[in-house]
Amino acid sequence: MKKIRLSLLLIALCVPFVTSSAQSRVLPVYEVSRTAMPVKVDGKLDDPVWSKVAPVSEFRQNLDGSPGVPKTEAKMLYDDDFLYVSFRCADKNIWATMKARDQHLWLEEVVEVFVQADPQKGSYIELEVNPLGTMLDIYLLDVRKPLHYESWNSQKLKWAIQLDGTVDGKDGDREWTCEIALPMEDIVTAPNLPPRVGDRWRLNLYRVEQRPTPAGLAWSPTFQEDFHVPSSFGEIVFTRNLVR
Repeated sequence: MKKIRLSLLLIALCVPFVTSSAQSRVLPVYEVSRTAMPVKVDGKLDDPVWSKVAPVSEFRQNLDGSPGVPKTEAKMLYDDDFLYVSFRCADKNIWATMKARDQHLWLEEVVEVFVQADPQKGSYIELEVNPLGTMLDIYLLDVRKPLHYESWNSQKLKWAIQLDGTVDGKDGDREWTCEIALPMEDIVTAPNLPPRVGDRWRLNLYRVEQRPTPAGLAWSPTFQEDFHVPSSFGEIVFTRNLVR
């Protein structure tokens, strides 16, 4: 009986600590500027507007929040029609083999965007692009409850990649870049479309690296062996800041 009481006391002491630790975690927030001109989605990242906005905070190891290796930089912009996301991925050994849309790209090297415009509703969109320019787009009704992959393909989605290297799994590469334009009309749970200044959405950005060293990187780490944790997503805030 004394052992049971002691165990209960230890549990009671630990619970407030866990709750306090979870509550003290500050999720990242990114202010998304509005672009005056549509971004040319070619993967080059040479549109002048990209140079005028700051990157998101550094990507970190998703499992423990330690500094992310290799280096990954991402930026976002918006207009009435699209949410634009860019990635710049340092990579000494670029590798991927999948070339068909909606294959399981996360098993190789890939960048990912998760968008949940209304956290009161369970649905969210997941986009993945690999260094071969292959796309996986998924509409999930709730956490890990996707529509069948081939049953939902965004009709106006745009994406492109550029390589400084080769996708052959051999050393000697430098980086690869990616641009994605997610149509606003796909984000059906958003309170306002197009978004209004001050609107806040939940969003996360990820990168999976395999060679030479496996890594799962995140803008807002989930601290789990799982990217599908909407409560750990960061936030984006749409601003009136106009870039040209």
